Amino acid sequence: MQIKNNRTICERLPLISIVTVCLNSETYLKRTIESILNQSYTNIEYIIIDGGSTDGTIATIKKYEDSITKWVSEPDDGIYDAMNKGIAMSKGEIIYFLNSGDYLYDKSVLYRVATHFLNPRVMGVYGNVEIKDDRGNKRIRGSEVNYNNLLYKRICHQALFVRKKLFNELGEFSTYLKLSSDHEFIVKCIKQYKENFVYFNETIAFYMSGGATHIEMKKAKIEDLKILSSNYDPLRFFIGTAICLAVIVKYNLPRIYKP
Repeated sequence: MQIKNNRTICERLPLISIVTVCLNSETYLKRTIESILNQSYTNIEYIIIDGGSTDGTIATIKKYEDSITKWVSEPDDGIYDAMNKGIAMSKGEIIYFLNSGDYLYDKSVLYRVATHFLNPRVMGVYGNVEIKDDRGNKRIRGSEVNYNNLLYKRICHQALFVRKKLFNELGEFSTYLKLSSDHEFIVKCIKQYKENFVYFNETIAFYMSGGATHIEMKKAKIEDLKILSSNYDPLRFFIGTAICLAVIVKYNLPRIYKP
């Protein structure tokens, strides 16, 4: 009886479109691809959007071509333009982005996430990521968010699964933002569907971080100010602005006081 019930559940689980964006990623792409192809959950389509790589990335893609649903290699206007291409090419009910260098936590994590979408009210599921830097340091990032604490918290897109219809309803990633467009989309989602997003307190993926530079961090916070002005009332905008400015000052202090 249990086997029958499990089979029924599996038949109802959604098609997940997994999109990998890459550019000159021959060193790390294999690990990303294999972490997806080794999943016990098989109701997936896998899409790779390459930005016109000139190294061995295309050769790596072709090695796994029989297991990749679709792939394209052409110039794009940055990571969010590439991610939008993936959305347009996808047919799944659920969209997930796992870009080159990042990889799934274990072989059954997709199944554990997918079961949450058996509830038709659930619009999105998010969890934790384990961040690794170039020196091998590790830390877990992730916690439950709401509209207010997104003023200072973020959901890593490597830990986020959403129904595709949200992109149709709320719009795709803004390409004028170069570092924070995924955060803007998440703010819109939580603002509109705060009761319909589920926090799954498990590690979804490993996120390979090269470490943000001071300049990148400053640019990201400036973009965050634009997001705040478009999505929050004046009081929350004031609070969020103070937080952004504090972070900018923090990342500039080492340079100011450097002997």
